[in-house]
Amino acid sequence: MNTVLSGGQSAGHGSGVRYFNKADLEATRAGLEDARHLPGIYYTSPEIYAMEVEKLFMRDWLVVARVEELASPGDYMTMDIVGEPIVVCRNADGTLHAFSNVCRHRGAAVASGAGNAKEFACPFHGWVYGLDGRLVSPSQPKGLPRFDVESCRLSPIKLDTWGGFVFISFDDGCPSLKDYLAVDEFAESAAFIRPEDMVLVDRFTYEIDCNWKLLPENLIDTYHVEVIHKGTFATEGFGERSLRDVIFTKWGWRKVYPSRSMSPDGEMLFGPTPWLADHELGPAFAYSAFLRPNFNFLVRADMLQPWVTYPLGPERSQVTGFTCLWKGVEEMPAFRQKVEILKDFARRFAGEDMELLQHIQKGLRARRFTGGPMHYQEAAIHHRINRYLDAMEGDGDVR
Repeated sequence: MNTVLSGGQSAGHGSGVRYFNKADLEATRAGLEDARHLPGIYYTSPEIYAMEVEKLFMRDWLVVARVEELASPGDYMTMDIVGEPIVVCRNADGTLHAFSNVCRHRGAAVASGAGNAKEFACPFHGWVYGLDGRLVSPSQPKGLPRFDVESCRLSPIKLDTWGGFVFISFDDGCPSLKDYLAVDEFAESAAFIRPEDMVLVDRFTYEIDCNWKLLPENLIDTYHVEVIHKGTFATEGFGERSLRDVIFTKWGWRKVYPSRSMSPDGEMLFGPTPWLADHELGPAFAYSAFLRPNFNFLVRADMLQPWVTYPLGPERSQVTGFTCLWKGVEEMPAFRQKVEILKDFARRFAGEDMELLQHIQKGLRARRFTGGPMHYQEAAIHHRINRYLDAMEGDGDVR
């Protein structure tokens, strides 16, 4: 029996159209011991990708920055999220805003890159906008006698913050960020980490030729750690230890487990985060949580290092890693030199996965690929995939 995606769309594969059997998804939906991975088409199909954009990325709250990246009035940054250009800025009174980075006249971007500005100006016809999004003046306004300048503004995008992270949502009707985070008790459970009391020391962004879902799956795949990451952070028995006491939530999971620092030889270059120093796991403390659709929140005793993945298409993604340390660490001896060590290490262990994930993506396109059996160390992936299918088969509502 062939399966047709909701909305009447069928899944394309490769240069033609191939339908996948309902039995393939039944195997993915089975209990862990009998389950198989998703069919490759879920990682290659433009039709499925288009549904993901509408049901997840256009509905959910999305992490775009740390507040310290926009610390001063006039600070701004631009980005594209699933093809939507946005600009995030802090206006003169210190309020953060997000707007569609699209001039209300002909659609040109009014800002580029990142920096500090007093206003935004369209490079095409010179329309000028304030940092609150309001149109300050169109060029040659006498040529627009019937146009209401006072009511024109850049299209606003919902913005809120939690734990020092800036979130946006394209859905004007979505729940508040507070309610969104409450669905999986994400904010409540992670409050002891105090991410708002940390400061960004590195933002590492790269692009990779693979489907976006492979990245969050990879970040919870303990099965591969002792194979690929022997030379960086893996220790014997890592996978077994990190499987203990996992709490699965409606859309994600969280866990506390033992693991060394994400630095060479597991050394804590700045010592433990003061308010985590007394944790029962001591310097081996680690915490992990996942927030739908793409936020992997990873913590060690001495740092916060979450990763966010955005699709650039069905088979290309952008990944950003944030490394944060506790406020005040900037005053410690050799701060800059030690931060450079952390930056280099983050790029090293990310690089260990990059090439392999691109090879996996190639394999997922192969006509003869079928999803293999789930290993018990892939329990979190099994949960992640099935909750993803719940969202795709429903209306996308997180509640």
